[in-house]
Amino acid sequence: MATGTILLNPGAASLPDGSASNLAPGLAMTKSSATAPGIYVLKALFDATNEEWCCWQLRMPDDYASGLTAKIQYAMASATSGGVAWDVRISATSDGDAQDVDAQDFASANVGTATVPGTAGYLDEVSISLTNADSVTAGDFVVVRLARDVANGSDTATGDAELLALALSYTTS
Repeated sequence: MATGTILLNPGAASLPDGSASNLAPGLAMTKSSATAPGIYVLKALFDATNEEWCCWQLRMPDDYASGLTAKIQYAMASATSGGVAWDVRISATSDGDAQDVDAQDFASANVGTATVPGTAGYLDEVSISLTNADSVTAGDFVVVRLARDVANGSDTATGDAELLALALSYTTS
């Protein structure tokens, strides 16, 4: 058995529609600085006071066997102390399921926390084992929901968390 990886580009994220509560303020794909052209971040989506979220949809690869893990790479826009908490939820629909794909039913939250780097803009990574993965199997239609879990007592960092990259790793068959 080997490890497979699914890369979820921040620029491919979808945001909740205007009727959703805690609506993300908008997808702002901006260069992180003039000295780092080509580095884009999902800015202002994950602030410290409102739970804001985004989603990706994909087909689970045919070689998926088990052990789904989310790997979140982020930086803090201004915070240099405190912690951040991330909430990842999965909705998996198999061919033939009695499930309307327009009304996703997410499994319970999988939460991971970390102490933010001591310098704003520095990279950090949080790995979250997705034990609540809605019985995902190879070939399923999958929706991944990512939010900053601001209600979690471990999320004490102020300011925005900037999503740089998200990947799902798994054990292959």
